[in-house]
Amino acid sequence: MVDELELLKQDWKKQEASLPRVTAQEIYPMLHKKSSSIVKWIFIISIIEFVFWIAVNFLYGNQEKDKIFVQETGLSTFNTILLIINYSALAFFVARFYLNYKKIEATDTAKILMKNILRTRKTVKYYIWFNLLFLAVGSVIAFVIVLQHSPEQLAGGSILTALFALVLLMAVIIGILFMFYRLLYGILLKRLNKNYEELKKMEV
Repeated sequence: MVDELELLKQDWKKQEASLPRVTAQEIYPMLHKKSSSIVKWIFIISIIEFVFWIAVNFLYGNQEKDKIFVQETGLSTFNTILLIINYSALAFFVARFYLNYKKIEATDTAKILMKNILRTRKTVKYYIWFNLLFLAVGSVIAFVIVLQHSPEQLAGGSILTALFALVLLMAVIIGILFMFYRLLYGILLKRLNKNYEELKKMEV
């Protein structure tokens, strides 16, 4: 059984001679506009996420019981270093997303647009992996510091129980974040990749 799409293609070819052709010059502006819009949304979402994590850290840092826990477990210095690294990295990626958006917005050729799309895809992937690894590594280091400084704080002193709880908690949190990033950024990257493939066809 012949696929409906193939039938349409065959019918289109029959009528092709009498119909106006859409040129690459006409397609490019549409792809450029769509790509620019997608990267703009990536930039906006990154800003929202940046503000969200600042709010979370602010709320967490101002809870009296959390302050006491951080001091008693020797995490004060590490927590400060962690916040500096986190904010610096997030600010860096927000800046990169903005620059990617401006570059795509100012692009005037299909070849350069393809290059900028690839750059944006890489930046998003690096951003996702940084966040996941940062959370995992930071949690492990924090666990080791608490273990050395104040082991009685770990699930009543049971190191194995505390370790199991940490691994389970990190697996759940990282899993949720991964699915969130995959869903949110994945949809945008899929659309961006579709534009890339269309541009690739134009370059052939």
